[in-house]
Amino acid sequence: MTTRVAVTPDVLMWAQRRSGRSGEELAQHFKRWSAWVGGEKAPTVKQVQALASYTHLPFGFFFLPEPPVVGLPVPDFRVGREWQGEPSQDLINVLHASIRRQAWYRDFALRHGDTALDFVGSVPDRQDVSEVAAELRSKLAFEVQQRSVLSSWADTRRYLLHAFEDLGGLTVATSMVDNNTHRLLDPREFQGFTLADEYAPLIFVNAANSLAAQIFTILHEIAHVWRGESGVGDEQVDLASDNATERWCNAIASEALVPISDLQDRYSRDRDLTPELDRLARVYRCSTLVVLIRLRESERINQRIFDTAYPAEVERLRLASASRGRSGGGGDFYLNQPYRIGERVSRAVIIDTLEGKTALRDALRLLSFSKVSQFDTYAERLGIE
Repeated sequence: MTTRVAVTPDVLMWAQRRSGRSGEELAQHFKRWSAWVGGEKAPTVKQVQALASYTHLPFGFFFLPEPPVVGLPVPDFRVGREWQGEPSQDLINVLHASIRRQAWYRDFALRHGDTALDFVGSVPDRQDVSEVAAELRSKLAFEVQQRSVLSSWADTRRYLLHAFEDLGGLTVATSMVDNNTHRLLDPREFQGFTLADEYAPLIFVNAANSLAAQIFTILHEIAHVWRGESGVGDEQVDLASDNATERWCNAIASEALVPISDLQDRYSRDRDLTPELDRLARVYRCSTLVVLIRLRESERINQRIFDTAYPAEVERLRLASASRGRSGGGGDFYLNQPYRIGERVSRAVIIDTLEGKTALRDALRLLSFSKVSQFDTYAERLGIE
């Protein structure tokens, strides 16, 4: 006997909206979709399971009498952002995956007798921005003169991620949910988040954004770690967030990237502004927008010049980004995994599994793998035997 589930039309329509797919797409994939939504026929349990998989929603949601209210498991600092409404299922999924990995690594660290990291939550509220930024640069070995060895923005991003992991932190930089190239993250919704913890602080960077924006996000989220605060960030280089914590973290990231005292000496008034912005951006390894804002803050350019230059620079960057296009996948799968999962977590999970302390099925889930062969190849690529 076929078992059917009385899924309410409201829940079905909510699931369709949450999935980001149109009603037409659902109707093409599920022949009885219109009948389900119209209340003329109920889906079978197997059909509901397929619907849950297709919409990336938990199976149990379809048994609710009305659509649930979806919230974030951490504070949301994105006050006044362009993105409105409920958080997407993509954001929910990467948050929960990161929480699982952090919880696992915290247990791993405690089992191995690791001590708490003294920099987590080390900054009193509203401590001087220049002092905190200087401490971040020192801890990360990211002084301006040290950046000359970094050959590109990609190299700079890689360096900062490794530097934070070298301090004991965890990092994730990915543009997708798990390894699904059909579920790309939207940088308009969020650019990063932090899960603060004294043994396993984790920062997440949305790699669908530009490399320059990702570099800013890394430092912004590390500032959250220094405050000991978890949350989805509101990274805005113009510091315009409605949230005081976010304005502080943006200010830290800006000062860490472009110290005012250094900029005052490097800026040349004799050059045209646009090539000078490009030159300084290469020196500091950051966006030209950050440099432009810092020039205004240091009074090297006045407000009138800034008001003309800023929208022009935004448009120049937009056109450059459009010409490059956006790619959510590609490249060597196993070279990308240390970024999508985090190298520190990856190595710990593999070693613990090989020692028999973590079950293989749990390891595959933590690493977002579906096959044992992927685990074996990844371990080999990381040099773990």
